[in-house]
Amino acid sequence: MFSLSLLIESSIVVGLIFAHTYWKVPFEWTSRQAPLEDPLPGDWSWSDDDTSPAPVDLVADVLASSSGPEDRRLVEAVGAEEAGRRILSLAPGFSYLPGCWQLLTVGGSAAGFVLPTIFDGCARDGLDEATIYHIGVSPLHRGAGIGRLLLRRATRLLVAHGVWRISCDTPTNNAPMIHLFESEGWTRLPEHERPIKP
Repeated sequence: MFSLSLLIESSIVVGLIFAHTYWKVPFEWTSRQAPLEDPLPGDWSWSDDDTSPAPVDLVADVLASSSGPEDRRLVEAVGAEEAGRRILSLAPGFSYLPGCWQLLTVGGSAAGFVLPTIFDGCARDGLDEATIYHIGVSPLHRGAGIGRLLLRRATRLLVAHGVWRISCDTPTNNAPMIHLFESEGWTRLPEHERPIKP
């Protein structure tokens, strides 16, 4: 027979474990065909690590306003600016393509970024496995279709590189990003629970 105190203690432990997890919606792109190039308005332009300094301030701004539990936890732990630096430097197991991160500017102002990357050691039949490591739009530029342009650009770059799959996921509470992936023809996979990294 279980004691009430043991039951309460077990519930607290289970609660603590699940308080450090969250649910994500994974997506994948397996087509060898990429979205077409999008024409940009006159004062919009692309740059990358070859033509522009690292967009630390933009990434920090995006992370500080993110609804994602991992982003919020990282900002709480190290501050927005350091969080931006860490995201741009990538975690072990990932590699940038030549050209690295992609930055979209609007009227000379950094509006959005995307980090198309390769999973190290996951090639199949001479093709890499890829992911969109992070994507974000400045709070000042949300709702203007920039997320769609960033996703399409990253997809084009990765398909042109030669990949057998591009995977990406987003928290279940990020309805705009879920809608974006679905509307762009990405395949939605079953949701899964992930730990929030300390």
